Amino acid sequence: VHGGPDSISLRKLASRVGTSTMAVYTAFGGKDGLIAALFEEAFDRLAAAESAAPKHDEPLLWLGELAGAYRGFALKNPSYYALMISATLPIPESLRQKETAEPAARGVSQHASYQIMLSAVEACIADGSFRSDMEPDELANALWSAVHGHCSLELAGFHENRQAAEKSFNLTTEAVLRGLLTPKGLEKFESFTRG
Repeated sequence: VHGGPDSISLRKLASRVGTSTMAVYTAFGGKDGLIAALFEEAFDRLAAAESAAPKHDEPLLWLGELAGAYRGFALKNPSYYALMISATLPIPESLRQKETAEPAARGVSQHASYQIMLSAVEACIADGSFRSDMEPDELANALWSAVHGHCSLELAGFHENRQAAEKSFNLTTEAVLRGLLTPKGLEKFESFTRG
Protein backbone atom coordinates (compact mmCIF):
# COMPACT_ATOMS: atom_id res chain seq x y z
CA VAL A 1 0.00 0.00 0.00
CA HIS A 2 1.44 3.35 -1.02
CA GLY A 3 0.35 6.77 0.18
CA GLY A 4 -1.82 7.80 3.08
CA PRO A 5 -5.10 6.41 4.43
CA ASP A 6 -7.18 7.69 1.52
CA SER A 7 -5.17 5.61 -0.97
CA ILE A 8 -6.20 2.30 0.64
CA SER A 9 -8.80 0.27 -1.24
CA LEU A 10 -10.05 -2.84 0.55
CA ARG A 11 -11.03 -4.47 -2.72
CA LYS A 12 -7.55 -3.96 -4.24
CA LEU A 13 -5.83 -4.99 -1.02
CA ALA A 14 -7.88 -8.18 -0.69
CA SER A 15 -7.17 -9.03 -4.32
CA ARG A 16 -3.41 -8.52 -3.89
CA VAL A 17 -3.21 -10.80 -0.85
CA GLY A 18 -5.56 -13.38 -2.34
CA THR A 19 -8.49 -13.04 0.04
CA SER A 20 -11.91 -11.47 0.14
CA THR A 21 -12.95 -8.09 1.47
CA MET A 22 -15.03 -10.00 4.02
CA ALA A 23 -11.80 -11.42 5.50
CA VAL A 24 -10.51 -7.88 5.99
CA TYR A 25 -13.79 -6.89 7.65
CA THR A 26 -13.62 -9.95 9.88
CA ALA A 27 -9.99 -9.37 10.89
CA PHE A 28 -10.02 -5.57 11.20
CA GLY A 29 -13.66 -4.46 11.25
CA GLY A 30 -13.29 -2.72 7.90
CA LYS A 31 -11.08 -0.07 6.37
CA ASP A 32 -10.93 2.10 9.49
CA GLY A 33 -9.73 -0.83 11.59
CA LEU A 34 -7.15 -1.80 8.98
CA ILE A 35 -5.77 1.75 8.83
CA ALA A 36 -5.62 1.94 12.64
CA ALA A 37 -3.66 -1.36 12.69
CA LEU A 38 -1.27 -0.11 10.00
CA PHE A 39 -0.82 3.16 11.91
CA GLU A 40 0.17 1.22 15.04
CA GLU A 41 2.45 -1.03 12.99
CA ALA A 42 4.23 2.01 11.57
CA PHE A 43 5.00 3.35 15.04
CA ASP A 44 6.04 -0.11 16.23
CA ARG A 45 8.49 -0.34 13.34
CA LEU A 46 9.85 3.10 14.13
CA ALA A 47 10.34 2.05 17.76
CA ALA A 48 12.21 -1.06 16.57
CA ALA A 49 14.50 1.11 14.41
CA GLU A 50 15.18 3.41 17.35
CA SER A 51 15.78 0.50 19.70
CA ALA A 52 18.36 -0.84 17.24
CA ALA A 53 20.26 2.48 17.29
CA PRO A 54 23.41 2.43 19.45
CA LYS A 55 22.65 3.59 23.00
CA HIS A 56 25.72 5.54 24.04
CA ASP A 57 26.57 6.31 27.65
CA GLU A 58 26.76 9.91 26.47
CA PRO A 59 23.09 10.93 26.07
CA LEU A 60 23.78 13.61 23.43
CA LEU A 61 25.32 10.95 21.20
CA TRP A 62 22.38 8.64 21.86
CA LEU A 63 19.98 11.43 20.91
CA GLY A 64 21.88 11.93 17.66
CA GLU A 65 21.65 8.21 16.91
CA LEU A 66 17.88 8.32 17.51
CA ALA A 67 17.45 11.25 15.13
CA GLY A 68 19.38 9.32 12.47
CA ALA A 69 17.31 6.21 13.13
CA TYR A 70 14.09 8.23 12.70
CA ARG A 71 15.27 9.59 9.35
CA GLY A 72 16.54 6.17 8.27
CA PHE A 73 13.16 4.64 9.09
CA ALA A 74 11.33 7.33 7.12
CA LEU A 75 13.53 6.88 4.04
CA LYS A 76 13.30 3.07 4.11
CA ASN A 77 9.56 2.97 4.84
CA PRO A 78 7.95 5.84 2.92
CA SER A 79 4.50 4.24 2.86
CA TYR A 80 4.44 3.64 6.61
CA TYR A 81 5.82 7.13 7.11
CA ALA A 82 3.10 8.61 4.90
CA LEU A 83 0.53 6.94 7.13
CA MET A 84 2.28 8.28 10.24
CA ILE A 85 2.41 11.86 8.96
CA SER A 86 -1.24 11.68 8.01
CA ALA A 87 -1.87 12.01 11.75
CA THR A 88 -0.36 15.50 11.67
CA LEU A 89 -2.59 16.62 8.83
CA PRO A 90 -6.33 17.24 9.08
CA ILE A 91 -7.66 14.19 10.90
CA PRO A 92 -8.47 11.30 8.56
CA GLU A 93 -11.82 9.75 9.41
CA SER A 94 -10.12 6.37 9.81
CA LEU A 95 -7.94 7.63 12.65
CA ARG A 96 -10.81 9.31 14.51
CA GLN A 97 -12.49 6.84 16.84
CA LYS A 98 -15.38 9.13 17.68
CA GLU A 99 -16.34 12.74 17.11
CA THR A 100 -14.93 13.87 20.45
CA ALA A 101 -11.70 11.88 20.12
CA GLU A 102 -8.44 13.77 20.27
CA PRO A 103 -6.51 14.07 17.04
CA ALA A 104 -4.30 11.05 16.38
CA ALA A 105 -1.25 13.35 16.48
CA ARG A 106 -1.78 13.87 20.21
CA GLY A 107 -1.41 10.13 20.75
CA VAL A 108 2.05 10.07 19.18
CA SER A 109 3.64 10.84 22.55
CA GLN A 110 2.19 7.61 23.93
CA HIS A 111 4.00 5.41 21.40
CA ALA A 112 7.21 3.62 22.36
CA SER A 113 9.09 5.45 19.59
CA TYR A 114 8.41 8.80 21.23
CA GLN A 115 9.09 7.42 24.70
CA ILE A 116 12.54 6.18 23.62
CA MET A 117 13.42 9.66 22.43
CA LEU A 118 11.94 11.17 25.62
CA SER A 119 14.22 8.88 27.66
CA ALA A 120 17.26 10.26 25.82
CA VAL A 121 16.06 13.82 26.48
CA GLU A 122 15.60 13.02 30.18
CA ALA A 123 19.14 11.61 30.27
CA CYS A 124 20.42 14.85 28.69
CA ILE A 125 18.65 16.85 31.40
CA ALA A 126 19.99 14.59 34.14
CA ASP A 127 23.60 14.97 32.98
CA GLY A 128 23.28 18.75 32.62
CA SER A 129 23.40 18.92 28.82
CA PHE A 130 19.84 20.26 28.56
CA ARG A 131 18.18 22.93 30.65
CA SER A 132 16.44 21.67 33.74
CA ASP A 133 13.97 24.59 33.85
CA MET A 134 11.97 23.08 30.97
CA GLU A 135 9.79 20.00 31.02
CA PRO A 136 11.29 16.98 29.26
CA ASP A 137 8.26 16.67 27.00
CA GLU A 138 8.65 20.31 25.85
CA LEU A 139 12.21 19.59 24.79
CA ALA A 140 11.26 16.26 23.23
CA ASN A 141 8.43 17.92 21.28
CA ALA A 142 10.83 20.47 19.82
CA LEU A 143 13.26 17.78 18.70
CA TRP A 144 10.51 15.48 17.38
CA SER A 145 8.97 18.35 15.42
CA ALA A 146 12.27 19.26 13.77
CA VAL A 147 13.10 15.71 12.69
CA HIS A 148 9.51 14.92 11.69
CA GLY A 149 9.20 18.10 9.63
CA HIS A 150 12.50 17.54 7.85
CA CYS A 151 11.66 13.93 6.98
CA SER A 152 8.25 14.94 5.68
CA LEU A 153 9.80 17.52 3.37
CA GLU A 154 12.57 15.18 2.26
CA LEU A 155 10.14 12.44 1.28
CA ALA A 156 8.00 14.99 -0.55
CA GLY A 157 10.98 15.83 -2.77
CA PHE A 158 11.73 19.23 -1.25
CA HIS A 159 15.50 18.85 -1.57
CA GLU A 160 17.46 18.84 -4.81
CA ASN A 161 19.13 15.51 -4.05
CA ARG A 162 20.01 13.15 -1.21
CA GLN A 163 23.21 15.02 -0.34
CA ALA A 164 21.30 18.30 -0.04
CA ALA A 165 18.70 16.56 2.13
CA GLU A 166 21.34 15.14 4.43
CA LYS A 167 23.06 18.52 4.73
CA SER A 168 19.72 20.12 5.58
CA PHE A 169 18.93 17.39 8.13
CA ASN A 170 22.27 17.92 9.87
CA LEU A 171 21.87 21.71 9.85
CA THR A 172 18.30 21.55 11.19
CA THR A 173 19.00 19.06 13.96
CA GLU A 174 22.20 20.87 15.00
CA ALA A 175 20.47 24.27 15.09
CA VAL A 176 17.59 23.00 17.22
CA LEU A 177 19.90 21.05 19.50
CA ARG A 178 22.25 24.02 20.04
CA GLY A 179 19.28 26.14 21.09
CA LEU A 180 18.42 23.67 23.86
CA LEU A 181 21.91 23.03 25.23
CA THR A 182 23.32 24.40 28.47
CA PRO A 183 26.89 25.77 28.44
CA LYS A 184 28.05 22.34 29.67
CA GLY A 185 26.07 20.61 26.92
CA LEU A 186 27.39 23.02 24.30
CA GLU A 187 30.96 22.33 25.40
CA LYS A 188 30.38 18.57 25.07
CA PHE A 189 28.65 19.04 21.72
CA GLU A 190 31.54 21.09 20.39
CA SER A 191 33.99 18.40 21.46
CA PHE A 192 31.97 15.78 19.55
CA THR A 193 31.79 17.85 16.39
CA ARG A 194 35.51 18.68 16.50
CA GLY A 195 36.56 15.08 17.15
